[in-house]
Amino acid sequence: MRSQGFAKRFIFTALFLICTSSCVPLKSIFLGHPDKNDAYRFDSNIIYPQEANFQFEKLPKNHLIQVNDWTRDLPEFKPLQAVCKTHEVREMIIIKNDTIIFDYRKNHKNQLKLHSAYSISKSIVSCLIGMAIEDQFIEDENELVINYLPELIKDKHSASLTIKHLLNHTSGIKSSLTMDGQLYYGNDIRKEIKKVRFESNPGERQKYLNINTQILGLVLSKAVGKSLSEYAKERLWHPIGISNEILWSTDKKGVEKAFCCVSASTLDYAKFGRLYLNGGVWNDKRILSEYWYNQSIRRDTSDGSSFNFNYSWHIGLEQYGDFMAIGLYKQHLYIYPEKGIIIVLNNDRENKLDAERVNWWNVFRQIVDQL
Repeated sequence: MRSQGFAKRFIFTALFLICTSSCVPLKSIFLGHPDKNDAYRFDSNIIYPQEANFQFEKLPKNHLIQVNDWTRDLPEFKPLQAVCKTHEVREMIIIKNDTIIFDYRKNHKNQLKLHSAYSISKSIVSCLIGMAIEDQFIEDENELVINYLPELIKDKHSASLTIKHLLNHTSGIKSSLTMDGQLYYGNDIRKEIKKVRFESNPGERQKYLNINTQILGLVLSKAVGKSLSEYAKERLWHPIGISNEILWSTDKKGVEKAFCCVSASTLDYAKFGRLYLNGGVWNDKRILSEYWYNQSIRRDTSDGSSFNFNYSWHIGLEQYGDFMAIGLYKQHLYIYPEKGIIIVLNNDRENKLDAERVNWWNVFRQIVDQL
């Protein structure tokens, strides 16, 4: 018993020293990897649906689709349902022309269950920035960030940082695992923003960082004079008729974790996809400007940007004209305008090797080729 007590004290002391020396929140040690329960572990702002909401039609049974996920290096085509069971798929739906033609739910769970978006949230924030520009809260994407967050002026590079740099992850901000941990598990996001430092001038090269979107979230909130959740409710979620509540995790001071932490039902992610599928128009009413839609899904390699990532959206193949929002553990919102197709894929954390081998983009393209 005495040795067990010593062991417990030793482990506790070691964890404490690791935490204090690396400035990583103690909470992160006990919670470990982000997972499906995080939506309920943190404080959050809740967006409730209105009584009237949009409904997709649904086929009485799943459309038969055969795909090869190439996890065995063999040309082995299997029913999509079987592929979903092979991987850690929580839910997957395929919608064509507003009709659900395929619906997989692990263990037949409730379709309205909330799924963490992780970095799909970045594409949502991009959408909200476009709406704020249209509403004239923000002049345009070339506006300087320090107009909203003067505390960033502590670094000489911040004087030229624009909203567009943050959208395209060409900010030049120095990456920091410690900061990522504090943004996700910490109690005060604004405090972390004051620690931002740069490793290069904005607009020189692309480096995908959570802090970029977190700063965007603070700019947006400052510009519109309300929380991200409230603005998103008014301009996005209620206009597209969400069916279920949406959570947006916050720090202890109520600031949303803009870079990661929207949680919604698969159907409501599909509605967000439907808005982009239709070029920013919802049921004959434009709620996202044509300019912002076109800017978001085009290819642009200027100012350090890359060929396949623009305005926080992943741009697909030219011959398909597809694009997608992607989150941790390969969450996907895939959009194929030519055939009116939306695919939403929600995954749990998977065995690393299996996760690396499956290329969901190729699976999606096998799907749309058959529809």
